[in-house]
Amino acid sequence: MTQSDEQDDILFFEEDRPSDEKQQSAPPWTILIVDDDDEVHVMTRLVLRDLVFEDRPVELLSASSGEQAKSLLQQKKNICLILLDVVMESDDAGLQLVHYIRRELNNSAVRIILRTGQAGHAPEQRVILDYDINDYKEKTELTSQKLVTAVIASLRSYGFIQQVVELNQQLERKVRQRTQELEQANQRLQSSLSELEEGEQAGRRIQFKMLPDNNLEVLGFNFNHLLLPSDYMSGDFVDYFAIDDRYAGFYMADVSGHGVSSAFVTVYLKRFISAALEQYTRKESTIIIDPAALLDELNQTLIKEDLGKHVALLYGVLDSEKAMLRYTNAGIFPWPLLCQDGKQEVMECKGTPAGLFDFTQYNEKLCMLQPHFSLYVFSDGVLESIQAQSLDQQLSQLQKMLDPMPVDLAELAKRVGVDQQSKLPDDLTLLSISR
Repeated sequence: MTQSDEQDDILFFEEDRPSDEKQQSAPPWTILIVDDDDEVHVMTRLVLRDLVFEDRPVELLSASSGEQAKSLLQQKKNICLILLDVVMESDDAGLQLVHYIRRELNNSAVRIILRTGQAGHAPEQRVILDYDINDYKEKTELTSQKLVTAVIASLRSYGFIQQVVELNQQLERKVRQRTQELEQANQRLQSSLSELEEGEQAGRRIQFKMLPDNNLEVLGFNFNHLLLPSDYMSGDFVDYFAIDDRYAGFYMADVSGHGVSSAFVTVYLKRFISAALEQYTRKESTIIIDPAALLDELNQTLIKEDLGKHVALLYGVLDSEKAMLRYTNAGIFPWPLLCQDGKQEVMECKGTPAGLFDFTQYNEKLCMLQPHFSLYVFSDGVLESIQAQSLDQQLSQLQKMLDPMPVDLAELAKRVGVDQQSKLPDDLTLLSISR
């Protein structure tokens, strides 16, 4: 290699150094010039070397071929803009480099301005349609001012892309932080959550252990449930329990989404209800027997915790002395069905899922219960399994499936058309309460 060649290499690969100390403190915009014409490099550097955009200087790198450019792209991960010639070591070397950047490096952020002195080798319309480039310029038309304008427009676009990337990273960090806070708040479930992280299979076993027993009698009321997740873990949940020697509580929940993240929220919900029950036992609060107040508190808590999930929930309190049901519905649909005196009653009660709006207020409804009754509550997954042309037809078919009364919830699931061994389109939960 001659001394002249060594000087050329220095010209082509030495990074421009900012002359101002203030500029040195700001990260530069890294621009790669790819062209086999030395004069193009020299002129481009003369035009851009003093450019400052958004208080950031430019750092100019040079390559004289597509292969040299590939090497620089592998070394430098912060290149913002490439000023790229088409015809270099081959007639389509520049286009091959575009393909390499977008397809092999999977780099969609870097801006690419194609500059060509032989437009016939790469017609503008075909190149714009077939290749992911951001601008196309003929060298003969690219004056100093037009070059600066094109560069600034590309750097501004790259800056917007980086802002979006940074925002996504911030959101991901926030989700991870909230997950950690949730794990710390549920100290009694730390061992279960640790097992949950080890695998979905272990997580499924843990979640199902949290469910109440089937055929459970509480204060003369008989409770049964059937929960069929669409994945290893479920966003649906159900529970029932004695509050004291007069009241029994129950709820069905359907967390937005599926899988592990939604299952975490069912764990949180279980702890929330348990805390309310403990407060009632210690005579510190009565919201556990006040469905509307409990839903109001849950709504505000979910919004404050910012878990990124909302919960459809039906919560009810059975009064064994007055044979009465008090309940509040926060978005559970289809409506529960009450069967007594040979009739079916649709227990319509509208409400917004908890965790969506801080101004939501919930209303309570009352229902008198006969000595013998059966109450059925469904998650919306049941509608996914009923084949019908409209929602009204689905609801009508669901009512018909309770006549005659099913022997158990497994029989009702068969009437709905659910095969418990098959993968379901959505979590499906059935709850029955009878006396």
